Formats: sequence, structure tokens, C-alpha cells
Amino acid sequence: MNPARDPELQNAPKWLKGRGLGPRMRWHTTTDGPLEAMAYARETGDLFLADATGTLSRVDRQGKIASITHLHNPPTQLSWSDDGNFGAAMCGEDVILRFDRNLKVVGEFTPSEIPLAIAISPFGNHLAVSYVNATTIFYNERRRKIGRFETLRPLAFLRFCPNEPILFGAAEHGLVCCFNLAGAEIWREKNWSNVGGLCLTGDGDLVYLASFAHGVEVYDGDGASVGSYVLDGTVHRLDASYEPNRLIVSTVEGALYWLDADGELLWSTSVSDDVVNLVCDPFGEWACVGLRQEGVYALDWRSQSTPPK
Repeated sequence: MNPARDPELQNAPKWLKGRGLGPRMRWHTTTDGPLEAMAYARETGDLFLADATGTLSRVDRQGKIASITHLHNPPTQLSWSDDGNFGAAMCGEDVILRFDRNLKVVGEFTPSEIPLAIAISPFGNHLAVSYVNATTIFYNERRRKIGRFETLRPLAFLRFCPNEPILFGAAEHGLVCCFNLAGAEIWREKNWSNVGGLCLTGDGDLVYLASFAHGVEVYDGDGASVGSYVLDGTVHRLDASYEPNRLIVSTVEGALYWLDADGELLWSTSVSDDVVNLVCDPFGEWACVGLRQEGVYALDWRSQSTPPK
């Protein structure tokens, strides 16, 4: 244990204990204002935070601020490449910014339609933007349109597959789908529940939906339903490890759940603050919980149990 972090560990929140095999607090950081968005670079371990004051920061693996900048309009969404070199932010209702690793703005554009969701590819070469008119457009690093597609409902959630040039998306209700970068449909399925979030494993073989009262719904890489994990509460945030080892889930009511690959509950607790976003590390050994007022907590299970293989 790093002695420099001992004071923080002594101030671990009471909710950390919870029920089951609880984690230790690896680190905790706060933002200048209420947290608005959080994104993760899977390969570098960097965490990117945006708050209501317009502050955008990069936090390293130790929880220390490595870069910081201030934006005129606070970001409402963030997405970052797995290699950590490029990111994108949606600011307000009509501005999309592109950043390098040091948070320097390297691109800006104002779409003609209102954007709804953004996602950046694993190496930052492509940006996907969905719009309220149910159109999704792919842009390259020079903001040139390279593909597009339309869906019956606008896509509120987008995720690039880390291993293949394909995009997964979900509407807030009624649709989950997959397209390639040319805009060709790979599959689409109807979904009968409201959705608050989408995540997938590293190879895209499993797709998870935070399906409110229906819990966590699971699809395979071809769009077939493979089951669901029923939990107490209204599931609205989630993230999964690169391999299907662990899943972290939160509910509107403030519950946090740490699940194994079969959906079995390993740990649960309740928080009083709004959960903005969740991050699960690639190996399923630790997770980050972004709370609107309290900031970000890194929770570590490595000293509590044998790390998943």
C-alpha cells in the first residue's frame, strides 16, 4: 500500500462496506463542480472527467490529475479512444469537440441536426454521432462523413467494438442494433424495455443493456437474446470487463451491484448521490463509480479475492 494514499483510505465512505465481498477504496477524487460526464481509456487506464463548471480533466491510474482544461460550455457527454490519444465531447446541444491526450482541442464542428449521442473508435480514427432525427453518421479524423444509416428510433447510446470496425447502438426504447462503418446493417432487434445504458465485452460477443425494471438484458454478438439478470431496483447504468468476468451496475434508487459472469451477486451497497457513470477495468479487478456531488471513487477487489482469470 502506498503510504501517500493512507489518509484517503481512512476516509472511505460508509457505503463501501455494503453486503458481500466488499472492495477497498483505491483512491477518490473530486471535481470543481457537479460531475456531468466520465469516460475511460481502456489501454492507458486514464479517466476523463467533465463537470458543470466546464472543467475537463485527465486522471491517471493513481487518481492524480495529469491534465486539465476549461471549456466555455460544459460537456454533457464524453467518449475516449481505448489508446487514450483522442476523445470527443458533446457540449450543450449543438457543439462537438475533439481532443488529444493532453486535452487540447484539435477539432470542432456544429452539426445541422441536434446530436443525441457520441462514440469514438478504439484508436480515435472515427467518430459516430447519432441525431434526434434517427440518423447516425460516421466521421473520420478530418470530420469527413464516411458512412451513415437511419433507424426507426434515434439511438441514445453508442459503443464501438474494440476488436472489429462495427458500432453497437440502442434507443431509449424499442431497439438495439449493430452496423458497420459504411452504414450497412449487421443486425437489429426489438427491445421491449426502456434503456439507460449499453456496454459490451471486448470482442463484442456479449452486449449488455441497463433495462430499468427488466434488470440487465444480455444479447450475443449476433443480436440474439441470451437472458437477463433481474436485480432489485431500476437499472440505469452499467459497465463490463473486457472478458466477461465482472459487471458493475447501478439503479435509479441508488443501489450498486458487483456481479460475476453468470450474473451472481458478489457485493451490493447503496449510495445517496446520483450515479453519473460507471467504469469496470478490463480484467474485472476494480471499478470506478462517478457520483455527481461526491466525485469519483476507485474500488479495488484485488486484495479481497483471487483476481479473475
